[in-house]
Amino acid sequence: MFENSFFPEWLDAFVVDDEQFGTAYDTVPDNRRAWLKTTIARLHVLYGTPQVMWGRQENHWRQGHVSIAETRPVDWTTIVVDSEYASGVRLLAAAMMPLLSGVENILVVFTGDTPIAPEALAALELAGVELAVHVDVEKASAVLSELAETQGAGRVLALGTTAREVTNSIDSGVCGLSSWLEPVFSSIGIIEGTALDRDLLSWAHPDMNIVDVTEDELFSLSAVAAVCCEADVVDNVPDTVPVSLGAGQEGCWIWPELQPQWFMHRRFSLLFEV
Repeated sequence: MFENSFFPEWLDAFVVDDEQFGTAYDTVPDNRRAWLKTTIARLHVLYGTPQVMWGRQENHWRQGHVSIAETRPVDWTTIVVDSEYASGVRLLAAAMMPLLSGVENILVVFTGDTPIAPEALAALELAGVELAVHVDVEKASAVLSELAETQGAGRVLALGTTAREVTNSIDSGVCGLSSWLEPVFSSIGIIEGTALDRDLLSWAHPDMNIVDVTEDELFSLSAVAAVCCEADVVDNVPDTVPVSLGAGQEGCWIWPELQPQWFMHRRFSLLFEV
């Protein structure tokens, strides 16, 4: 499976097989899988799919020099995820970005001693990201170290505490390699009086505390991933809260700072002649 790919061949021994994906898919109830599909649909509408996979703009300037700007998707993206990470919608919000930018080589590295959360595998299968492995922390670090030494441009995403530690261990100064770490949040706030599905919200973010807050308490909030509120409150939500969710959207997610453009590699040449 990994022969002639950007990823180490020894990962073949740790592949998450089709049976595991299928079992996980069947484990997640239909009504919850529907929200995973809705999240995928929302992201497609918001960001679209790439119409141009590679671009090169060459300009001959009156002053006598030539500039060449090239843009293409990075060669690979690795998504490191704690095996116990159970927020399928937040994983989708990260994993869909390299897909929507046209990255062809995407690998999900689950790390940890616990079984992989079925919500995570179901989310990946629905998105079409089915190249995944399950390794211990040492091997996860080895994967990133080997990738950092390749000649290709790449991106690393980390979701979960262990994944963050593994990703922080690689040399971030390597040219062409950049990493994104899931922000650390502990809760999601619900403005009093907002009508929404609390059970759905708890399923979407099982690692978060769901707390009731008043509009007056918004600016005293800390480590809050999102505020669930009515439309007339959105403008009052502080900038420290990255996401606001209204009724009927509580099963969706987006990472505002993580966009398809980040997965594009850019080169620039400045010459006298070509």
